[in-house]
Amino acid sequence: MRAEDGPEPAQDAEDESQPVAWSQLAQDMAVTLWPSFLAASVATMFFFAFFDPSFFGEGAAPPRWLTSRMAGYAVGFFFFWAIATLSSALTLYLVRTASPPRPRTGSRTH
Repeated sequence: MRAEDGPEPAQDAEDESQPVAWSQLAQDMAVTLWPSFLAASVATMFFFAFFDPSFFGEGAAPPRWLTSRMAGYAVGFFFFWAIATLSSALTLYLVRTASPPRPRTGSRTH
């Protein structure tokens, strides 16, 4: 292989196999948002399998942008996502701020 042909393919494969290091903030965002997105998706499917969003505004005057079913589905999904995100963020906070477990002293024999 000539020098002007460029690097060998084996070298490119090695460079691409190196994992990308994420910052702590990016890891926290991924750990919080992805599971909460999945939970909101499931919650939305179950909730709207039993309730029609067009009936929630019956007898009231909802805003014009909320009169369609699709808008109701979107608002419901983002509501569930916000609740699930708060739950995931609280769990992450509690895990990060937990005190380390104390080592056991002594041993019990039965």
